[in-house]
Amino acid sequence: LDGFVAASQIALGLVNTVGYSSGVQFDIVYADSGCNGEMGTSAAQSLVDSGVWGVVGAACSGASMGANAVLAAAGVPQISYASTSPALSDATAYPGFFRVVPSDAEQGQAMTAVATADGMDNIAVCHMPNDYGAGLADAFVGNMDASHICTQLGYDVETTTDFASAVEAVSNAGCTSVFLVSYAADGAMILEEMATQGVNIPVYGGDGIAEEGLAAGMADTSIVDGVIASKPLAGGSMSEIGQYFASLCSVNADCAGGIYTSEAYDAVTIMGFAAFTALTNPGLDAGMAVMAVGQGWDGASGSLSFMQNGDVPGPGFCIGEFSHDSADGSVSYDCIRYWDAINGITQI
Repeated sequence: LDGFVAASQIALGLVNTVGYSSGVQFDIVYADSGCNGEMGTSAAQSLVDSGVWGVVGAACSGASMGANAVLAAAGVPQISYASTSPALSDATAYPGFFRVVPSDAEQGQAMTAVATADGMDNIAVCHMPNDYGAGLADAFVGNMDASHICTQLGYDVETTTDFASAVEAVSNAGCTSVFLVSYAADGAMILEEMATQGVNIPVYGGDGIAEEGLAAGMADTSIVDGVIASKPLAGGSMSEIGQYFASLCSVNADCAGGIYTSEAYDAVTIMGFAAFTALTNPGLDAGMAVMAVGQGWDGASGSLSFMQNGDVPGPGFCIGEFSHDSADGSVSYDCIRYWDAINGITQI
């Protein structure tokens, strides 16, 4: 959460710098979506009541779904920076919804290809039961040969803080690898519990853990060594906007240690420029303004262009591996392979 707020404040600084000469300044009103549909609905209503022009978020897919029902009815456009559930591609069910990350339908294909190429044929799928967790887990399982799935188990991300039984279940089933669909905080707890129980098997994961922030709260950061996780690739070379954000984010502890920060920055800047566009073009529909601004947008997370359903076509995924420096305890996440729908897996 702190990373998202830090990134949004950097974005706010940019849009207000651009708008200053025209006498336009923006404010951000924050609301807690709670990573679930019910709180997402309440948060969206509070934002509509406060008179916002557009909404950035939510992070979790279920919260974005809950929020959309309120926002769409009020004619308020919505851009998520981290909601990846395939269900959100349905523009009829979720009108006025945009996102700057690709659907997990592709990510499931990518990680299935990677696990298969690595010879993982007895895989435990451990995931959150929310829309993101279940969506990516089901996409992975749906693309994998069923005989290669050892077990599939879900856990409640909001209430679970003890993962001993989940890790025991994986161990007792004789699974020889794990595909983990979690966020950084719970992912870290699962990895630490695996280390405690001596369950030393390969760990694969989705984009929820694909940042150095996975190890931020660990007493022993060597635990993440060798973990492989997928992360959407940025399209094209880094733009000036991307360089500007990277520079400011690197010196902000919350931003540098966060996840989806470049995506949060892009969502806020697109929304800000769309609002500015609508203000200078009276009568322009808010959703159309977002669609127009989000065409060929060179952002911090790459080049983005919204499709008719609000999705962005993904250029593929970085298949990254975590490594630990024993000298200073630092952790890095580095791309070792790429995957895209046309070429499959490409080695670096």
